[in-house]
Amino acid sequence: MARLKGSKNKNSSDMPLYSTLPTEERLIVLANIIVDRILEDQTNGGALLKRLMEQGYGPNTA
Repeated sequence: MARLKGSKNKNSSDMPLYSTLPTEERLIVLANIIVDRILEDQTNGGALLKRLMEQGYGPNTA
């Protein structure tokens, strides 16, 4: 089967295996993931929060 006009074989080494982000941007990405997970947990009844509280990761009530 003939290739489409203009198509070329791509070398996989042209694609980076990872990207680097400045520390501040990495923290923002991580914070967004955490917030998304908390919101998802709240919509699903808070099962993750309950598990964390059982393991002692809740707020200190001292």
